[in-house]
Amino acid sequence: GGFSEDQLQMYKDCFKLMDINKDGQLDKNDLRGAFDNVGVLMSEGELDGLLGEIGGACTYDNMVKMFQEKMAGDGNDSDDLIVQAFKAYDQEGKIDSKMFTHALMTWGDKMTKAEIDDIFGEFEIDEDYMIKSKDVIGLFVAVKEEPKAEEPAPVVEEAPPAEEDEGDAK
Repeated sequence: GGFSEDQLQMYKDCFKLMDINKDGQLDKNDLRGAFDNVGVLMSEGELDGLLGEIGGACTYDNMVKMFQEKMAGDGNDSDDLIVQAFKAYDQEGKIDSKMFTHALMTWGDKMTKAEIDDIFGEFEIDEDYMIKSKDVIGLFVAVKEEPKAEEPAPVVEEAPPAEEDEGDAK
């Protein structure tokens, strides 16, 4: 299966953004710069690994071919794809909200700050600006969770109504 025109355009936009020296190929410096821009420091080994997956020069066509091969695997439905995309941002079950904001405003259907704030209103963001990955993924795909025993609702102890006859003059 190929990609839709929209997807190809998104990859083209991403590629152009990442091709810092505009030579039509992504080299290690281009990749390093792209990751630096979103606040991710990549080691030489990680960069080599990414470039190694392309097999040959990292041109736009080769990049798309690599994505197609990766996605041609059996049972790859779009939900899996979405989960995979978020897993790329996942650090120990959490996603960095600042990096995620950058991605949402930069690639694909670019979102406005207001749209992002609206979405982020759905999430609990901790003091390190991290969001639980499962909360984010759950917003986009039906998360297949193991059925768990229903927890009984906590019983709220009602305070007895205050006696109104206190201090009444008799």
